[in-house]
Amino acid sequence: MSSLSPPIDAEKHCISVYNNTVGFPVEIHQEERVYVSKLIFGHLLTNINYDDTVKKTTSGRKGYGAKLTNIFSIKFIIEAVNGMR
Repeated sequence: MSSLSPPIDAEKHCISVYNNTVGFPVEIHQEERVYVSKLIFGHLLTNINYDDTVKKTTSGRKGYGAKLTNIFSIKFIIEAVNGMR
């Protein structure tokens, strides 16, 4: 990641976070049958995140940061770009 930009708009009560990381695949997860972004930002799955040899489908060790932001927000929008296209 070479760019992280979290602009805050106090008048609109909005915080946006932009980054240019590799990201996550824009596709349906085979086992969970939901978009990968929904797993990362919406499902409270934590058990496998402590094993560094297992491929992660969620972010972080506990994965609660963005997920709790999603839960406690009135509006939570994810915009992902498929860099492979």
